[in-house]
Amino acid sequence: MTTTKNPVGRTTSQGWEIGIRRTFSIEPHQAWELLFTQPLLSSWLDDKADLPFEKGNTYTTQTGITIMVSSVTIGKVIRIKWQQPGDPQTSTLQIRIIPAKEKTTISFHHEWLKNEQERELMKNYWSRVLDEISRQLNA
Repeated sequence: MTTTKNPVGRTTSQGWEIGIRRTFSIEPHQAWELLFTQPLLSSWLDDKADLPFEKGNTYTTQTGITIMVSSVTIGKVIRIKWQQPGDPQTSTLQIRIIPAKEKTTISFHHEWLKNEQERELMKNYWSRVLDEISRQLNA
């Protein structure tokens, strides 16, 4: 009998995905504000990004990544279609703000990634964003 086990990060329904989160000593509304305004916005989009993050908003970064806001529950969750430059396919990014007692967890869940290599790239990408949040909060 042969069994095949899916590698870590590969699902049967949403392709490759990555989920990464970290808890910070801030209020949920502060986390939301931090994520969607400069200077932190430059760490995950670019330093020119300035949009209201409402359903239907589209933005293309200086590096060619295009995002389209699919849905928003202000202060809680946003879903974004994420398109790498030159790629006709999109992936889906979900950013959640989760109250955790006197702290707040910021969660990035990125699904419909093409392969294990893209999963690893996005894992590193979102880890760097969480590191930058830590840096800005401790500055």
